[in-house]
Amino acid sequence: MSQFTVLGDSAIRQLLLSLSREETKSFQRDIEDCLISICPGNESDYQPSPGIINRPDGQKILFRPFTSPDNVGTKIIVHPAPASETSESTAASRTQQALHGIVVLVDKCGFPTGVLNAEEITGYRTTMSAMIPYSWRCHTEHIIIFGAGKQALWHTRLALALRGDEIKSITIVNRSLERAQELVQTVNEENSSYWKSSCQLKILVHTQEVFGLQLQKLLAEADAIFCTVPSREPIFAMAALNLEGRSRPPFISAVGSWQPDMIEVDPAILHHVTETRGFNKNDSKISSGAVIVDDDEHALIHAGEIVQSGLEKDQILGIGQVLSWKRDEPMRPEDMDDLNWWLAEGLIVYKSIGVSVTDLVAANAILALAAKKNLGTSISDF
Repeated sequence: MSQFTVLGDSAIRQLLLSLSREETKSFQRDIEDCLISICPGNESDYQPSPGIINRPDGQKILFRPFTSPDNVGTKIIVHPAPASETSESTAASRTQQALHGIVVLVDKCGFPTGVLNAEEITGYRTTMSAMIPYSWRCHTEHIIIFGAGKQALWHTRLALALRGDEIKSITIVNRSLERAQELVQTVNEENSSYWKSSCQLKILVHTQEVFGLQLQKLLAEADAIFCTVPSREPIFAMAALNLEGRSRPPFISAVGSWQPDMIEVDPAILHHVTETRGFNKNDSKISSGAVIVDDDEHALIHAGEIVQSGLEKDQILGIGQVLSWKRDEPMRPEDMDDLNWWLAEGLIVYKSIGVSVTDLVAANAILALAAKKNLGTSISDF
């Protein structure tokens, strides 16, 4: 019989925050291995379809199962029913809250190994996937993060954990000043304890005077732009990036939208990526770029940026394939030079819709770290 461990939200959050840079990179490596198993691997063939239940009162329940050669699990997430008009909390405030649920794991023989609160796992593993292409960039002095929710919080934390000694400023762009202030206060307190970066955390909200001009100035100077909002229209125009007038193009990632009718990044930016210098093994000339995605099959169907831009399969690249090229796939030296230049200094757009099996990998990594650090409640012979 295996040992069974229960990990609550606060224990998981504290564990992840306290990871050293090397431990964080090791966690990232686990996520990378998983993404390689999806593309160019065939692990997606063994992932069951998620189940969604829509209750009459508006409540939605997501059941997302996943498997690997060594483990099986499922994540259950609940979207609460919208608050009634007479409720003290409005529907809008409810939708701003983090979604709650659990991850349940068993080993390959079916013995239970753990139950974990899902809230931090979802935010962490999604952010970690965006940190992979971000870690290849040469420059990261100035960062913009759109949003102030759980994803934005983890993007801020992990950027500081991985590259805090290089970052000069992070600007949180959000509609609500209160939520942005809460995020900045939280990260400033954590930074003084864990990462000790000299980075300045700033706030830009839509209600500020000359918001548009201030945002355009920030976008024109940003080295990295992280989009974490469930938007249904592009949150900034390509013209705001000033691609022709700047010394180096930015890195852009988008994780907030996950349905075909949702979009954060202007389609014009995606088309610009595919028409300018980059790297794409699908391109016989190996001269233009491609949009990097976490799942090249599902992105064509579910990623609003890809769908609404009308991109074809040969205009996107699975990040697992890129990782495989960088690690060990034979490639001409000149091709590798082109690839590394593009990833480090070219215009990169990374689009994530979420790969369910990364929940399994993240949960198992957290269980291993918890055992090492003696965290959680363990039950022998469960």
